[in-house]
Amino acid sequence: MTTRLTLLALVAFTAVLSAQAGADLKTNIDRLAAFDYPARTNAARAVRRAAPAEAVPALTQAVRSHQDAFVRYRALVLLTSFNDPGTSDLMRALLGDTNDRLREVAYRWFELHPEPRLTPSLLSALNTEQAEFVRPALIRTVAAAAGTDPLAQRALIAEVGRGLDFFRSAVIEALGDYRAGFAAAPIAELAQSQGPLQDDAVLAVGRIGGPQATATFKVLTNPPLDVIPALHAAQCLFEDACAMHLQILTDTARSLVAKPDVVRAAVAAIGAVAARGDAAATATLLALATTGSPAVRRDATLGFAGLALKRAAFMIDWLSRAPDDVRARAIDILHEGFDSLEEDFAEEQFFATARAAYWKAPAGSPERTVNATLIDKLEF
Repeated sequence: MTTRLTLLALVAFTAVLSAQAGADLKTNIDRLAAFDYPARTNAARAVRRAAPAEAVPALTQAVRSHQDAFVRYRALVLLTSFNDPGTSDLMRALLGDTNDRLREVAYRWFELHPEPRLTPSLLSALNTEQAEFVRPALIRTVAAAAGTDPLAQRALIAEVGRGLDFFRSAVIEALGDYRAGFAAAPIAELAQSQGPLQDDAVLAVGRIGGPQATATFKVLTNPPLDVIPALHAAQCLFEDACAMHLQILTDTARSLVAKPDVVRAAVAAIGAVAARGDAAATATLLALATTGSPAVRRDATLGFAGLALKRAAFMIDWLSRAPDDVRARAIDILHEGFDSLEEDFAEEQFFATARAAYWKAPAGSPERTVNATLIDKLEF
């Protein structure tokens, strides 16, 4: 009898704890839109540390039906780090949502988790989606799916030459990132024409490579001053001989006589080289973020943080190999850059990568220590 009463008491106590945990989880989800920054941050940290079996359903419910639109958005961002199999179903349902933020996250999710059956819907959306920060995400998703799809390839080639420069720039960058050889000709044509998209096109040509790059670089013998840094970065990316080009870019970034737009272009070009996983360019970017002029420090900080968001695994590995003092400076720069960029979705993917790397590394190893420090210092 005593054993039975003890068991019943234990079951009742467990139920109370479960109900309390559920209430705390709901409260923290509600606080994701708190006006106070520490309250928002602490709420997000608590949700990330909740048991997936409890967090995933609660976040999904919040995304579907919470009255606060910003809570819906933040809940969806946090949900992506749990890597739950049901997330794709929810993302598909959100592609037609009226909330711009939710559509942006859904498109960015499918860039990372392509589903070929969605391509017709994505191509259709190219004709209707005009939200400033949503369309670039849609374009990148189409680019991720265009490797073997002729309809997607033709659609993207058309996008190179139409619409606002802001959107065309996103198309060119995406095609370069995905090394879209099918678009090499129209991008090379832009690279040889002076205008606001020339530097984007030059970098994309370098990333794509091939005969088109060789021909383009032979023609570009006297580009505008603010395009020259992009040309050095592109040649570095294509020819795989970076030392000379990187030194020129570094000297330009530190120049006291170069025009501000040329200096800014040089910092951006170093970031482009670093984004291919170049350790020397990464170290240069960090050095500029800590010892350059105020304008250079700002641009390099954003570039260093942007590199981490684009290449999370590379950045974490680079930090693991860096000396302690360099690593400490780098994490401080990441914190500052993340705060400025406000790239919620990409930051959440960085956290997910760091968390996975933490659990993969042996206990007590430098890799585990680095990832624990990242999660703590970056307020994840």
